[in-house]
Amino acid sequence: MTPRQRTRPAPAVLLRKGLQDLRRPSFPVDTPALSRPQAAGPPGRYPLDLRPMTAATALDGDGLVVTRAPNGETYRNPVSMSLYALGRHTDALSPKGHNSAAVERPAGLLALVDQARWLRAAQDGNGGWRYPVPVPRYAVPPGWYSAMAQGLAVSVMLRGYALTQERSFLDACQGAKELMLRPLSEGGCSHYDQQGRPFLEECPSDPASHILNGAVFALFGLLELGRQLGAPEETGRSAERIRDSLPGFDLGYWTRYDLRHRAPASLAYHTLHVSLLTAAGRVLDDQRWLATAATWDAYTRGPARRLRAAVGKGWFVLGERRAGS
Repeated sequence: MTPRQRTRPAPAVLLRKGLQDLRRPSFPVDTPALSRPQAAGPPGRYPLDLRPMTAATALDGDGLVVTRAPNGETYRNPVSMSLYALGRHTDALSPKGHNSAAVERPAGLLALVDQARWLRAAQDGNGGWRYPVPVPRYAVPPGWYSAMAQGLAVSVMLRGYALTQERSFLDACQGAKELMLRPLSEGGCSHYDQQGRPFLEECPSDPASHILNGAVFALFGLLELGRQLGAPEETGRSAERIRDSLPGFDLGYWTRYDLRHRAPASLAYHTLHVSLLTAAGRVLDDQRWLATAATWDAYTRGPARRLRAAVGKGWFVLGERRAGS
């Protein structure tokens, strides 16, 4: 080990990282869309109001989302495109949304259709969208598929179908679902346990990373497609696997981002976990999700817990940077 590797970050650096953002971000649960948990048919507003998350999204001249990679190049990120599309869709259908004027509402729906059509056209022969960037944290090279991308794209294309009645959107959703549920060992996005239950993997690492927010976003896509086709039972085993994994994400004072690293999640991701579990509990009509969400939400009310989590996250990030230098 070199002297540089043995150098510990100064306490002031850690404290600054811990204090830099103690304000709670907003991920509102869209309760009107969840008032009939067992309802079948086309989806309405997405279970989460994603507008706060996508307010700074960058678009190109065609109105499509562009994402900047670490090397400075831009590419189409299906997750970013889908989050933006669903936020605009919510905006269009919300009477008191940020752009509630009637003249703005068709623009939000058109924005969703634009992203949906790009996703449909860019879907490859396996039914997915390969990422052209690596993920150093999980030692994953470029060319990977993401269950989060698959599920969010399904949610976007289902709404594209509802707006256009273009059958090819449903066909694309089926292909996305099949790849999402294909085992990791066969190039898919799901890690199966001994009971044959899939954990929907945001990033297909080895060993499996089990990223919580990506799994729940993917689950919403499966659930919405199942309801569209009148087969909601298809999501049961996925929902059960994720729900039964929740205790592993609980550090006793905060949540983990994944099950591969024991570091606490950032405040933004911890808050997102609470909103996702609340939405899932209402969609699935399952109090166990809601009870866990309430416990995790209570963690954010303790300043000492929030600071402990922030500093712990800071240590983890600084450790990653040292390892990569």
